[in-house]
Amino acid sequence: MTIRNIFAGFVLHLLFLAPLYAQLGKTAAGEKKPVGIDFFTQVYGISNLKEKDGNIFFTLSKPDKETGAYPRHLYQLIDGQAVLLSQSNISDYFFWEDDIIFRGFRDEADQRRSGRPGERPTVFQKLSPNGYAEATEWLRLPFAAGQIQWIDKEHFFYTSSYNHHAGEEGKTYYVLDELPFWSNGRGFTSGTRTHLYYYNKGERTLLTDTLGSASGFVLSPNKKTLIYTERPAYYGKAPREGSRLVALDVETLTKTDVPLPEKTSGSGVQFITDDELLLTLRPIAQENGEEEGPAAIYRLQLRSGEATKVFEPLLYDLGGGVGSDIGSGGRSPITWDKTGIRFVTTDADHAPLIHVSFKDAHVSFLSKDKVSIQEYLPYKDGFLVTALVGQQGSEIYFLNKKGELTALSAINSKVFGEHQIVHPIEITFTNEEGRHLNGYVLPPANYEKGKKYPAILDIHGGPRSAYGVVFFHEMQYWANQGYAVFFTNPTGSSGRGYDFGNLRGKFGTIDYRDLMTFTDAVLEQTDFIDENRLGVTGGSYGGFMTNWIIGHTNRFKAAASQRCASSWISYFTTADIGYTFTQSNLTTDPWKNSDLLWERSPLKYADQVKTPTLFIHSEEDYRCPLSEGLQMYYALQYFEVPTRMIIFKDENHELSRSGKPINRIKRLEEITQWFDNYLK
Repeated sequence: MTIRNIFAGFVLHLLFLAPLYAQLGKTAAGEKKPVGIDFFTQVYGISNLKEKDGNIFFTLSKPDKETGAYPRHLYQLIDGQAVLLSQSNISDYFFWEDDIIFRGFRDEADQRRSGRPGERPTVFQKLSPNGYAEATEWLRLPFAAGQIQWIDKEHFFYTSSYNHHAGEEGKTYYVLDELPFWSNGRGFTSGTRTHLYYYNKGERTLLTDTLGSASGFVLSPNKKTLIYTERPAYYGKAPREGSRLVALDVETLTKTDVPLPEKTSGSGVQFITDDELLLTLRPIAQENGEEEGPAAIYRLQLRSGEATKVFEPLLYDLGGGVGSDIGSGGRSPITWDKTGIRFVTTDADHAPLIHVSFKDAHVSFLSKDKVSIQEYLPYKDGFLVTALVGQQGSEIYFLNKKGELTALSAINSKVFGEHQIVHPIEITFTNEEGRHLNGYVLPPANYEKGKKYPAILDIHGGPRSAYGVVFFHEMQYWANQGYAVFFTNPTGSSGRGYDFGNLRGKFGTIDYRDLMTFTDAVLEQTDFIDENRLGVTGGSYGGFMTNWIIGHTNRFKAAASQRCASSWISYFTTADIGYTFTQSNLTTDPWKNSDLLWERSPLKYADQVKTPTLFIHSEEDYRCPLSEGLQMYYALQYFEVPTRMIIFKDENHELSRSGKPINRIKRLEEITQWFDNYLK
């Protein structure tokens, strides 16, 4: 270890421990600080976990209240300490040549240019883990490159976005001539395509049609074949049919289609060998949006075109995870060994790592207990993982072959140890279909036996997502403010198989009744909740469900509807996924059956609402457009129901998870004050 690394580790060690030393008197006496409204700004997200010659590298990010950004920096784990390797902000990933190579700007002029269309350079820095004073420039490209697959420094494939209306940028209007025409987090996208290029010693060759797009590309181990997904050229309405999978000969740049089973499209492609692929095949949606079953994992022989199904996830979803609003890691691709494949899934309320046998699709759990794995990679005789364990922040662990975890880092443990963390109580119930389900209650911090407290039902988004037994800042904050918080995964959630998660045609029916049955069970199985002081909130699908609930029952005395949907008719024609989502989940469109869409729209029942309701929405939310929140707000004002609406500028659908820290704090403050007004 170099002197620089030792010094950096010592400084970081002091930074981690300084708050602990300052509070030593309190924590030694058993007193801990409450979880505050800005607690999330103290929590590090761990991602890009990698190992090289036994050394562990990763990136850390943390919300910055002053700049509103989430800067990410490169670290190495040395003797259990996170040692900072570079002050440069890393934009996404890193890899190795002789040095560590990462994408990121050091020059202030580059950072300024990066925000201007047509002037966005791509700069890679190199850093020696053995003691350079700081990173130095490795490669500069005078254009904006997206994903890159390297042959070497002077030969590689890359993607770059292009907008056919680029010549009109800077004008005082937008041009819309396609559908969809905007995308959450990206803005107006009409005319935008992602092109694939080959870079050869400064010369660039366009490999895709000017009106087509490429994505998800991967290079074979021998670097002779590139596989990528190509969306066919179109103008106007984007086609629903699946994209084709293309094999490109690296030497000749000739293309051939990879044969796939009929009515499927491929994604998540990886090479097992130079001639064999591991990929996910999804059924192509029909014109009415219906899919014929879930995606499945296949092995595919490039030469023969023979495809063998490895696993159909009827019970265990691909790409699992549970919801959390603190800094979380990325996701790991499917990996394999000689006997089968491995991936993270969702199992009711946690995210285990599982192994699926090539021979008979037998599923084995590689992690024990209710642990939520975020990233993983094979390491020694087990796995290196980042995970959420209990009510703690993300840490790096070693997962042995017995499924046992050993903590390797203490990046977030100290700040969590200083604070009053509330632990959930499990609630069980049986729904109308006889399915045994569960949920949880966070009791108020330091609650007194015999005393009754207000409570908040928190509903997740999706609906194919899940709440779990992991730390969730907003819930912990409310518990520390004297509320009980209860949450569950109703029908439509992930984690209990494809059929359970398929809410097609059932929005506002069994899911609503599951939530009400769960609420009854919470009141029956706890003795500290005041049934006359219940609130309800949720975002996205949870916002839709909040709107639906207040139109069908008055049992909740206050509501906070966030980034909601209120009318499936307007959602169909405005959301970035409007017509595809509505057809897939509501089974129709406004011209075939507007009565059904209106029947399942919360806006229809606005005249029955008596519940004081707060609306939280982002101005640039294109997943659930601002008009959805405005319609419901307008209706409740019209019917003289107490209501208030907060609209966040320059924010999108991800406000509560990755919005500017100051806006995340304001959002939580508004919701809490609303419940304080009506429930306390």
